[in-house]
Parts: sequence; structure tokens; C-alpha cells
Amino acid sequence: MDKTPLPQQKKREVLFLLLTGAAIALCVGLAFWFTVPLRGQQPGTMPDSRPLTAYLQVDLNTADEDALCTLPGVGPVLAGKILENRRQYGPFGKVEDAIRVQGVTPEMVDSWAGQVFVS
Repeated sequence: MDKTPLPQQKKREVLFLLLTGAAIALCVGLAFWFTVPLRGQQPGTMPDSRPLTAYLQVDLNTADEDALCTLPGVGPVLAGKILENRRQYGPFGKVEDAIRVQGVTPEMVDSWAGQVFVS
């Protein structure tokens, strides 16, 4: 059984404690750096004051398949039909015109309230 001399073991313990303390100090310093604002610095603001739902609305005349699939009741097949209808007959004049697409019901269009618009 090989015993480490006592002075060597003490040096290792002191080194371990110093490195542990340095790591803790680094973590605390980084936490304050990223969370505590500097004096005189303005907090970040949004570019405008529109509600978040305004950014989530879908334009029936410009939306792609992925955007259309975010609407209630619309999957890839129905989104494809909406896109094909838009290519064939042109843009929608109002949201309710989406009913002309086979598979879109008035109830479905009603469920899109606040989520969809036409440009």
C-alpha cells in the first residue's frame, strides 16, 4: 500500500480548494455579468408595441404551406388545396372567400378569427 507523504497530500488539497474557489468566483462573476444591467444602460425594448398575436397572423394571400398549417383544421392536404385555389383564381378578397376551397367550412373559417387576414 503506497501512502502519499503528508506534505504532498496537503499541497493537493490546497490546490483543489483554490481551483474550486476560482471556479465558483468565475461562475458568480459570469452570472452577474449577464443578469445585472450596467448603470446608465437602457433595458431592451421591442421594435414596436404590437401584441404578439399580430406577429402570428397568417395572410391567406401570401402564406406558404407551413404557415397555413398553423391554422385550426388545416393540414398539408388542405393547405395545398388553398395554395392551388389561390394560383388558379387569384388572391382572396376577404377571409370568408376561403370557403370556395373544397374542404374549408364556414365553421373552420370562424375558428380562424384573429389568426388570419388577407392583404
